[in-house]
Amino acid sequence: MSELPQAILLGTPHSGKTSLFNCLTGTNRPVGMTVEEVHEVLHTEQGDVDLIDLPGVYRLGENSPEEALTMHCLTRHSPKLVISVVDSTNLDVQLYLTLQLWHFGWQVLLVLNMADVAMHAGLSFNTRRLEELIGVMVVRTDAFHGQGIRKLRSIIGATCYDKMQTGTIRRPEYGEAVDRIFHLLTHAYESGGFPPHDEPTSYIASRLLEGNSKMIAHFTHHGEKGQRFLRIVNDCRDTLEREFGTTPAELLTDKRYGVIHGLVGEVLSGRASVQDARMMTLALDRLLTHRYFGMLFFVGIMFLIFYISFTLGNPMVEAVQAGFDWLSGQVGPLLSGHPLLQSLVTRGIIGGAGGVVSFVPTIVILFACLSLLESTGYMARAAFLMDRFMHRMGLHGKSFIPMLLGFSCNVPAVLSTRSIESRTDRLATIFVLPLMNCSARLVVFTLIIQALVPPAWRTLTLWGLYILGVAVAVLIARLLKSTIFRGEDELFIMELPSYRLPRWRSYLLSVWEKASGYLKKAATFILFGSILLWVFNTFPLQYNEQGETEVAHPSCYSARVGRIFEPISQFAGMDWQANSAMIGAFSAKELLVTQLCILFKAEPSPAAEQGMSPEQKQAYEEALKKQAIRSHYNIPRALGIMTFALLALPCLGTVAVVLKETGSRLFTILQFLSLNLIGFLAAVLVYQLASLFS
Repeated sequence: MSELPQAILLGTPHSGKTSLFNCLTGTNRPVGMTVEEVHEVLHTEQGDVDLIDLPGVYRLGENSPEEALTMHCLTRHSPKLVISVVDSTNLDVQLYLTLQLWHFGWQVLLVLNMADVAMHAGLSFNTRRLEELIGVMVVRTDAFHGQGIRKLRSIIGATCYDKMQTGTIRRPEYGEAVDRIFHLLTHAYESGGFPPHDEPTSYIASRLLEGNSKMIAHFTHHGEKGQRFLRIVNDCRDTLEREFGTTPAELLTDKRYGVIHGLVGEVLSGRASVQDARMMTLALDRLLTHRYFGMLFFVGIMFLIFYISFTLGNPMVEAVQAGFDWLSGQVGPLLSGHPLLQSLVTRGIIGGAGGVVSFVPTIVILFACLSLLESTGYMARAAFLMDRFMHRMGLHGKSFIPMLLGFSCNVPAVLSTRSIESRTDRLATIFVLPLMNCSARLVVFTLIIQALVPPAWRTLTLWGLYILGVAVAVLIARLLKSTIFRGEDELFIMELPSYRLPRWRSYLLSVWEKASGYLKKAATFILFGSILLWVFNTFPLQYNEQGETEVAHPSCYSARVGRIFEPISQFAGMDWQANSAMIGAFSAKELLVTQLCILFKAEPSPAAEQGMSPEQKQAYEEALKKQAIRSHYNIPRALGIMTFALLALPCLGTVAVVLKETGSRLFTILQFLSLNLIGFLAAVLVYQLASLFS
């Protein structure tokens, strides 16, 4: 691919750049997820082109990892064409990045995207006049409806194969005083005898005037000639500050926006309707981002989302699980002559798949609700509201949404961290996400609390577990950000997009991508892990009175491992049965109680269940589980077990997704071992303290 002519797709966030990339290349990359340069082959009539998609940035520089990556790509490659994508409805802000491209002298194609939105807003453009003023060819596109894509593809191909010229960005006029300083600095640099630099001379002068620390440090390493040049730079900066009464960085920014304002004023008409929409957005933001009312609204909308998710999702979850139970019941008799194969298929394969797929309805509803908030522009406000609290935790403002999802399921929570741009903030968030009390743990806690804790203390005990998980997450996050992940604690700067109705095709596609991603990235690993755990909990073989293969029997390998750890785990209130159950909990936390009951011989009696309705059978089995727990454990030991289940042993699905999302085995292993150690130490502390008062 490197032998092909290269075209770089550059644009700001919310400009529709990745949607345009998908239209051109026929790919289906998630929108808003570009965190690295992505290469795809673009087929044109003139020949194939290596099309490069870069992260969305507002300006060229090194103030963020995205800007640094963009500059690294721009200076490393020699593109035939740079395609600058802007949102047609917001030229005042988004042309800033395009204007900076004049330094590099590349051929540039300006793409006014979201033409349909601009048209509905009553905007009209004089593209011919814009081409005259800015110096490059201008194309209008609508990536959502595919308008202008064929013309854009043709221009890219013709330019990359030297069949046409799109032009270069015209040098903006900043005024005589500023232009004189630029000329002085570029002349001093070119006559200074410095070795060649990747960046053009005018851009180097611009960065030096703005006080860029990395560029200044670069010249300090050139000895006396570097110091002489930096003295000239300081003199130029002082001259501009005296003449204009502001810093050179602020002056250059004002000059650029002044040029943009002049451009937009000449080529754009119908701005009154856009101003009305912005006034409406500002009015809504006064309420929805208010320090107190905004927070109340946010809490209310999140409560409604979780209520809808579980109210609508639970019946569907039960229906899906019933379908897998029915399938198991149909397949089981067909394999009755092969008890080992029967157990593998019904308990290992079908049971493992059912445990994963049954959660899909709730996850889809959650994703649908959250994607709706995101597509309307509200989710950016939610992250803004939570930024102050999250920074006190040592995390990024965007870490809040994944942590919120973690109370439902840690797997989609890890997937949702893709919206966090900074890698260190993202890794810190992923590290603490398993500490969020997911719904699978809630099943375990509810059963154990009902079996052992007096009614008056049940609610307090359950809330205490939630608070414990959050508190430990806060402590770990602050520790990580002050040690391993320090140095990249970035400001939470983001554009609050205008409120808008969702584009339903993109919205449904976004929900589908997230839901299918959960199945593709988690289901395969969990299914494979379930089969491994079935082997671990089944061998050596043992059969019950009906001739069925027993799972998690006292002599299986998992039970033997449980006895190995018992001399240590007893300090946390866990015996070998609890240790063995924790192995099953690694696959799915609900298996913890089930395995305990099997080990305690609390299996339902087929004779006793005869004549019972399904509801009576369920109540009977629940009673057996509670009795088994009550007869074997006391409150201190139960608290130790629940503390360990809360803080330790991230489930197999979470571990698999963490490995997939971080791409680091070392990070995944260290996270798993660290959380297990923290969970064990906390369980020891809780058990020992509770034993003193029992």
